[in-house]
Amino acid sequence: MEKKELYMIGNSHIDPVWFWNWEEGMQEVKATYASALERMKEFEDFKFTSTSTLFFEWIEGILPEMFEEIKQRVAEGRWEITGGWFLEPDCILPCGEAFVRQGLYAQRYLKSRFGRLCTIGSNVDSFGHNHVLPQILKKSGMDAYVFMRPRLDTPVFVWEGADGSQVNAISLPAEYTTWFHEPTVKNIETTLERTKGYEKMPCCYGVGNHGGGPTIENINSILSLQKASGTPGAPFAAYGDVSLRFSSYTEFLEDLDKSRLSVIKGPFEKVNEGCYSIDSYFKSLNRLAERRLIEADCLMSMAACAATAACAATAACTSTAACAATAACAPTPAGTSGEESPAGPEWMKQTEEMENLWKTLLFNEFHDTMGGTTIKQAREEAIMQMSGVCAGAGKIKALAIQKIVNGLSTLGEGFPLVLFNTDSQPYDDYVETELEWFCQAPLKLLDADGKEIPYQRIHTDAKVRHTTLGGRRRFVFRAHIPAFGFAVYRTVKAEPALCCNNQMEIDNPAANVLENDFIRAEFDTQTGALVSLVEKSFPENEGTEGYDALKGACSIRVYRDERDAWGGLQGRRYEDRNETFRLISMEKVESGKIREVIRVRTAFEGTTLEQLYSLGAQEKELCVENRLVFNHTWTLLKAAFPTGKACSHTEAETAYGTLERTIIEDISEFYMQRFLDVSDEDGRGLAIANDGKYAFNMEDGRTQITLCRSAIYAQGNSPEWYNEKESYQYTDIGPQTFHLILKPHGKKLPRSEAYRIAKKANGAYEYLADSAHPGREQIMQKSFAGVRGTDDRAACDVSNVRIMLVKKCEDDNSFIIRLLETEGKDTAFMLEFNGRKYPIQIGHEEILTLKIEENAQQPVTEVNLLEWNP
Repeated sequence: MEKKELYMIGNSHIDPVWFWNWEEGMQEVKATYASALERMKEFEDFKFTSTSTLFFEWIEGILPEMFEEIKQRVAEGRWEITGGWFLEPDCILPCGEAFVRQGLYAQRYLKSRFGRLCTIGSNVDSFGHNHVLPQILKKSGMDAYVFMRPRLDTPVFVWEGADGSQVNAISLPAEYTTWFHEPTVKNIETTLERTKGYEKMPCCYGVGNHGGGPTIENINSILSLQKASGTPGAPFAAYGDVSLRFSSYTEFLEDLDKSRLSVIKGPFEKVNEGCYSIDSYFKSLNRLAERRLIEADCLMSMAACAATAACAATAACTSTAACAATAACAPTPAGTSGEESPAGPEWMKQTEEMENLWKTLLFNEFHDTMGGTTIKQAREEAIMQMSGVCAGAGKIKALAIQKIVNGLSTLGEGFPLVLFNTDSQPYDDYVETELEWFCQAPLKLLDADGKEIPYQRIHTDAKVRHTTLGGRRRFVFRAHIPAFGFAVYRTVKAEPALCCNNQMEIDNPAANVLENDFIRAEFDTQTGALVSLVEKSFPENEGTEGYDALKGACSIRVYRDERDAWGGLQGRRYEDRNETFRLISMEKVESGKIREVIRVRTAFEGTTLEQLYSLGAQEKELCVENRLVFNHTWTLLKAAFPTGKACSHTEAETAYGTLERTIIEDISEFYMQRFLDVSDEDGRGLAIANDGKYAFNMEDGRTQITLCRSAIYAQGNSPEWYNEKESYQYTDIGPQTFHLILKPHGKKLPRSEAYRIAKKANGAYEYLADSAHPGREQIMQKSFAGVRGTDDRAACDVSNVRIMLVKKCEDDNSFIIRLLETEGKDTAFMLEFNGRKYPIQIGHEEILTLKIEENAQQPVTEVNLLEWNP
């Protein structure tokens, strides 16, 4: 008879928010952990498995005596710590750095409190898992992973990431929670049925979701089943000689024969796909919070660089664009002679605030919160907390910018306008600024070399038109900002020779075309629809009319969507209504030598949409600002771009990676982050960047971005759920603003271009209209970091390697630099940082983390995502 051993995992999945608020969630944790400790006193063989270091932090703060008891049980081996993250997040939608911070803060906490790291990641209830997680887990000290959604036919396997990182994975064959005797027996039977041919398998028991943990009834059920094993008519005899043992994932993995495991690659997606698009406002706020936190770290790092002796020694010139190539300003190779840096970087005290801000973000990226399935009251609390993260990070950004500029001498003609770029590539594009300027006074704009440059005056955000109240001046111009650095432009109270449209007059009122030397956009004057978007010039189409990325008219498609919050159909309707938005007005609202803007206003019943299509004279993509007022319940809107059925290959940004798919007949929704590129077999297509959308689908030759979805808050599929006496509230009702960038391409688009427009759509620069003041030195432009080729003669940028983040090290005053390889190529490159060069090798699709010591003369060292040596 076949022998089968089940490792019974006592656990409790705890949702800190869902159908309740977080305060109730804290109480869940307290009660569950108290119960687990009591069960250990009552049953000597009982073991408990937990996740999420947030819960330990709560207990440590409110019940330190209980926390000490937990530490004792962990030391005894009866309390297993899994997860290794702060909280079980949505494992699809957060940005890559958010996943890094999950492990960074959680694992360091575990090391400090328990003297050990967690080696088993666990997200049993998350709605899918992105394909970069094996690398993030591995570089965070974990070599195994447990999940339940989706439930795979292969319950135990090796999960391999795009970079080659591997972790042993468990796809739970049965539920993670059981309430009474019958569900416990059912879970065991389900596990046995789904894992025939496996000698060993984990099986969970214990009350979960609202906490609870293993009950006395659960444990007695298992004990009784243990005693009955091997007797005539024993339970589960149909599955062989089945034995049950109180155990842990650690013991199961130790006993597992890993040599026989199959290898699976790619993401596990399309679980509750309605969660990709529900609650647009929260998702856009989450994107903003992530961006601001990353930028806060980067700007504080710039401030630390600016304050070091190394920076002062290598930035002595006052800067022209050409000066970066001179010997006086050339970076010094690491380890060569030069002035010693006697002290490490001078960091702002606000670096101490970043962990709490990140943890607040991570708390609200919990899978039910990020997935939009909580009650409205819990969601409103999440909005307040995330708004606080945005405000806190914004304050730190402002203080960092002030610290940088206050070290500069900004004396000179007029007033300084300081532009900042936190990207690892130079910013050569358009900048919009608004500043205080007496409304009758002229304004001349100078670049970092002191040369007058053209600008175009545009309407201000402030709509007051009273001259005695002072004045605001808003204008757009093309700027150059060095990679990971700043440039000082100047505004001068003098008559300009190159100002365009000073009275904001319209040069060309035609509202059906936007065109420059690179692209041409055409609009239907009867409907307002964008009907053609042509890339005009590239080597392969010389002598032709270019490549039109659109095969028809773009549209906003209206779906009747009666699915539940998770996207479950629940026997109701989800269908395209085949309705169209009606044109209200269409006109040119900006038209000059620098930029033109067409405004299109449309409506469908009570929902209105205002779209501002803008094209700069040297832009190679069309920018669209969308102002939507959504007023339809049980409705979904999609922006449809008719790219053609030949464009079936997609590349979408994910967490620190890019996911390629070929989508031909599947019209369901897929996830993306900041960009999506669709193309045909020759690489021709359309790239779309966004600042807060996460879902797309391909249907009937259309690429469709989901804009909003009005489901009932926290409503799930159950029989006869609708009750006329109840009141129902719907998500996404009301105003929202979002931005899209549309880039046609007649050949394969480099990933660097997709990342560039993604950065642009989400905010690529910061600026400060400073006052004139003395400082340590006068520097008109400076790059603190960049990625270059290894051949100094070529000195070419390495476009497939990006600096994603620079921050203060958690342990000391060193710099931490996070890099990402984006094209799938092992690459040797030169990292330029704070005036020195470091030769670096990065693997394909690798997330590489480097540490530059306090004394910048020391070589750079590779560290893992916990900022420790691998």
